[in-house]
Amino acid sequence: MFLVFTTVFFWAFLSVPLVDCSIDLQQESWNELSHQFVHLAKKCYLSRDIFMMRLHHLTDRNVTCNDGTPAGYYLRRAHGSKRWIVYLEGGEFCTSAESCEARYSDMTHLMSSARWNPVKEGSGILSTKQHLNPTWWNANHVYVPYCSSDAWIGNASANETGERFSFVGSRILERVFTELMSKGLEHAERVLLAGSSAGGIGVILNLDRIAKRLQTGGFKIDVRGLADSGWYLDIPSCPAGGKHCQRAKIQENVTKMAIAYWRGVVPDDCARRNPQKKWKCFFGEQVYRTDDKSPKHSPLFVFQWLYDSAQLVWSIGAHIMRPGQLSDEEQARVSYIGNEVRNSFNRTKGLSCAVFAPSCIFHSILNQNDWLNVLVKGKNLNQALNDWYQSSGQTTQDCQTLIETECTVPQCALTCPSGWKLMGQRSRSKHTKPPSD
Repeated sequence: MFLVFTTVFFWAFLSVPLVDCSIDLQQESWNELSHQFVHLAKKCYLSRDIFMMRLHHLTDRNVTCNDGTPAGYYLRRAHGSKRWIVYLEGGEFCTSAESCEARYSDMTHLMSSARWNPVKEGSGILSTKQHLNPTWWNANHVYVPYCSSDAWIGNASANETGERFSFVGSRILERVFTELMSKGLEHAERVLLAGSSAGGIGVILNLDRIAKRLQTGGFKIDVRGLADSGWYLDIPSCPAGGKHCQRAKIQENVTKMAIAYWRGVVPDDCARRNPQKKWKCFFGEQVYRTDDKSPKHSPLFVFQWLYDSAQLVWSIGAHIMRPGQLSDEEQARVSYIGNEVRNSFNRTKGLSCAVFAPSCIFHSILNQNDWLNVLVKGKNLNQALNDWYQSSGQTTQDCQTLIETECTVPQCALTCPSGWKLMGQRSRSKHTKPPSD
């Protein structure tokens, strides 16, 4: 029997690329290795599909995509691993019947599962290739497609509201975790809830609730969050008049409309601190700006471009995608946003050591296969996450803050992604004042 197992094992390993089928011995405990070896020996040479994530539809009729088609998730099990990464897809949102009709016409794939493929290949932090994803390549991978258009916080089913579209992102996330428990998550030691863009907002607003639910169920799992490009700014109010102030008011009104339209579920502690302004809990700084009555948060790591392209359009209406030169006024607004992002982390207790913030113009990174190329103070995001993961996730002792301060203008770092340029930019003081109106 031993001879048969050994023959099959080595034949399987010689039949496929070493990177995809090898075992990360440092990440898995010795008592899991035999199970992994047997699984790879049986499966690895038969099909490359074992490195693909497979689609699982949810069956609850009140937990659907916007158009009523079933929501779901993609799963790739890494047999023997007790590490799980659950990734929330992003893709903007809509905030009214009119805007959602337009979104359905232009971006149906973000509101319906009708054309989802049965399998999906992971990229970036969900890649199964070790050179592209050094730490998480052989973990259990879950990709949750975004089809609720509500930044993963909605709680309004069309069956209950009578509207054409459902907005139940918070329910989708809960149901996904419920199903994953029967697929191996109950044996997990570590779970990383990650997401980009609207998915990053979903991580910030759902992390504590998911962690508490698992804890209440009696599971001793280290649950942490990784929010990519979801740390949007709550632009401070200012006197009436002027384009900058007008944009801040538009942002406030849109956020109020969205929370009401989706019946959005926001973190309890933030709602307590903002009883008349629960819409403020859409913003990460408001969620993590705690007081003496606040419970301890689950560990969160934030990746945020200092000059996030979506943030610039959303907050100040900077036309960064148009060709040509930005005006002095637009450059001042862009610089103001970068400094406000830096300041927001410094104003948030305990988060300054769990931040990776390059001085670049871009949006999202985790699903990009070149996600390791961007550096801050000589480290890439994977290295920063490893350092953070070896800590409690809460302490600020002896940490290195990875917020870019050596260069203070957009795209000044050599490792910034190409393709985004602010023409005619000039170096500005890192103490840039708000732009005049």
